[in-house]
Amino acid sequence: MDIHQGFEAFIHAARQLEESYSELQTHAAAIDLQLTRTNDELQKTLLEREMVFTSLPVGLLSLDASGTERWCNPEGRRLCGLVAAHGTELQDLPEGDWEHERVNLRLQRTRMADGGTLITAEDRSRVVRLEREVDRLDRLAGLSELALGIAHEIKNPLNGVMGFATLLSRTDDTDKQRRYAARISDGLEQVDSIVKGLLAFARPAASAAKLVDILPLIHRSATAAGVPTGCLEVRFVGGAQPDLPVDGNVLGRVLGNLFRNAAEAVPGRRARLQVRVELIDRELALTVRDDGPGVAAADAQRIFKPFVSTKDQGHGLGLALACRVLAFFGGRIELLNPGRPGAEFRVTMPLCVEPGVEASHG
Repeated sequence: MDIHQGFEAFIHAARQLEESYSELQTHAAAIDLQLTRTNDELQKTLLEREMVFTSLPVGLLSLDASGTERWCNPEGRRLCGLVAAHGTELQDLPEGDWEHERVNLRLQRTRMADGGTLITAEDRSRVVRLEREVDRLDRLAGLSELALGIAHEIKNPLNGVMGFATLLSRTDDTDKQRRYAARISDGLEQVDSIVKGLLAFARPAASAAKLVDILPLIHRSATAAGVPTGCLEVRFVGGAQPDLPVDGNVLGRVLGNLFRNAAEAVPGRRARLQVRVELIDRELALTVRDDGPGVAAADAQRIFKPFVSTKDQGHGLGLALACRVLAFFGGRIELLNPGRPGAEFRVTMPLCVEPGVEASHG
């Protein structure tokens, strides 16, 4: 290759290099423009995130892997100061609810990918105060309703007692005096029954369980309520047996009330009852069904409240007491078929002993 050819090759290579450099400059400018746009979008996103975090009503506190604070939003800063005023640091509090005097916080910790921690803190102080106020107002409303019920139920027998006492003071007839005295005694017994029912409702006895076999208990409760054995059908399913030990004090009181209600629901004839006994998830479940008119759907929830009765002469403490006693011992009672004939109640309560475990029977 002579010098002329070499020079031409050099010129050609220089031109190619110049063209490549120009293309590289164009590509670099495009990348730079794209980076600028991406950076602007990133800055906008970060600004929006900062505005969101700033306006959140929940405190946010970010810590690095060593526990040093990286950033905190305004609500988090306020809560940090609130907690510090009570002698501790927000980042030192465990996850869950924290309460001190009138400050109530709910904290949650989230582990970050870099080993740091994000703490979210919610100030529930106002919510807790409102919940307590609502609870207080509910209790006052309940007490007011209970007081009205007591006054109404006691007023009727007391009026009778006062009337017959007046008649007793105005007569010298021995027979009349005897009848009036008997009426006064009946009225006082009604008042005594209401007062005893109220005391039992207010303070369910936490006495030791008296274990008895369930089948004899059902029969005794039915007989005491005026339901003959021949009008009672008892079925055992789901592993339940006639000799299953149960708390006779609690279950006897509840069954006695259900059986009496069934007997009184069909005046003039004998009530017929079906009782289904079964074990469900380590609990005893008894379903009691009668052949009466049933409970109206509008009364389905009210019948478990004190002094609410669908009977003309009832004082409305029986089912309320049964519900209260069962709840005290971890059980419950519910109406299964509101608005349909033949009231069907289910009583559920924990087993006194596990099936197959021997117990001393009372």
